[in-house]
Amino acid sequence: MSRRIVNLEINEIPPSLFLNYINNIRNKESTLKDLKDRNLLTIYTTKANDVSKNKLYPSQTWASFLTGKPYSEHKCYWYSDYIDYKDLLWSKLALNNKSSGILGSLHSSKIPNNLFCDSNFKFYIPDCFSSINTTKPREYKDFQSLNISLVNKAGRVTGLRNLIKDFLSYFLKLLINPRKFGISIFSLKMILRIIYYSFKYRNKELLRMAQFPLIGSLFNDLFLNHLPDYSSLFSNHIAGNMHRYWYAHDRSNYKIKDKYDEIWIKNNKHSINISFTLLDEYIKFLLKKKDFKDATILITSSMGQEPNPRFDERVLNNYSGKITNLKKFLFHLKKYQKKRYNLELDFKIGRNMAPQYGFYIPPNTDNIDVAFVSQTVRDFVTSIGLTNKVDFEGDSIVLTLNPNVDENLQKNYSMIDAINKYSRYGLEFFPVKDHHSGSHSPYGILVAINCTDKFKNHINQNIESDGKINYLNFPRIILDNA
Repeated sequence: MSRRIVNLEINEIPPSLFLNYINNIRNKESTLKDLKDRNLLTIYTTKANDVSKNKLYPSQTWASFLTGKPYSEHKCYWYSDYIDYKDLLWSKLALNNKSSGILGSLHSSKIPNNLFCDSNFKFYIPDCFSSINTTKPREYKDFQSLNISLVNKAGRVTGLRNLIKDFLSYFLKLLINPRKFGISIFSLKMILRIIYYSFKYRNKELLRMAQFPLIGSLFNDLFLNHLPDYSSLFSNHIAGNMHRYWYAHDRSNYKIKDKYDEIWIKNNKHSINISFTLLDEYIKFLLKKKDFKDATILITSSMGQEPNPRFDERVLNNYSGKITNLKKFLFHLKKYQKKRYNLELDFKIGRNMAPQYGFYIPPNTDNIDVAFVSQTVRDFVTSIGLTNKVDFEGDSIVLTLNPNVDENLQKNYSMIDAINKYSRYGLEFFPVKDHHSGSHSPYGILVAINCTDKFKNHINQNIESDGKINYLNFPRIILDNA
């Protein structure tokens, strides 16, 4: 029987930072370093080359990584874009009569039609871009509902009031069955540590990482209860800190050394290391159990990050914003479309992560040119003075609206002025203290822990002349070894 495969999908980790963490003298007692020193951990570099570097985006790269199809074939770029669930790795495993357990993997919100009748899907908790709280087993619906709500309300800046309010609304259910929400001794210890760091470094944004120990605890329980052949867990807790704090982590990558003051640098220089330590502690936690010790554990990222090559020339703006009331926005959009183009559409909202907003053309709408409708959306947003970009694929339209990098907005409006002008359109603005000093890179990782010789041979067969693995070959590697 093949060894079970546990895939920890840790978004956007590059090989350089993974190696830096292991080789850092401060982390000499880490589990990852110990595993590497005992030759139980091997690091491979993957590469995403089906789109140009400047077009890399997580929903696109994970779609390619998990289907083995290039973007030109699957056409899924934004989270709300269509993808055939049959092309995804866990569906292919089911066709081969191999069982799987999925928790949060990107595009798992495209739920298989046969989810509940196919016993090969042992557990299935979709990603947080699902519009419904369907889960298998069904008793995790409340957790998924809370998870969707928290992500839906998340923005560039953490809103503590909404965070507390959402948790309080589930307080009774949390008390009755805390483990169904990922609350365990392990997760509580990790969350208390995160809270401590948040106070110590005066950074409430570190609280975002608290999701990882909760879903990690859930994954531990579900894996041990069901023991699928292949299982995956997705987390974004390291990627967010890389984007925000790479400059504080290592200023040597930038020509200008004073983009932020020294207090900001001091408070944020450990953020990336802290997020890696959470992963390290989680690996240690898993390997205490025999069933995880007997499995091959992978750490994968569909792409990586690097120091933003354009950060030195970037003006650091003081505020950002997002659409928080899509009903208001759509009211004014439809009013504009009716008046200027005599166009009447009742859009269906597709979930995305700000600064993207997804809309679907209503089904059974005859003689509608999606390109034309996209142009009307672009015209409306431009008419109210906001820089924007609109993409479309099939019946999906995605608006990109990012006030943080809108030079015209930032130059001509203070945050208060922006609030006064744009709140009627459903936009909210807020101050920001960090900016994207980390940017996307095509180089991700495939880390193998407790790997069999057979598995290593299959990986090595996919290493190309440049020493890297084309990430489109990942599904084949898994299917050959599951």
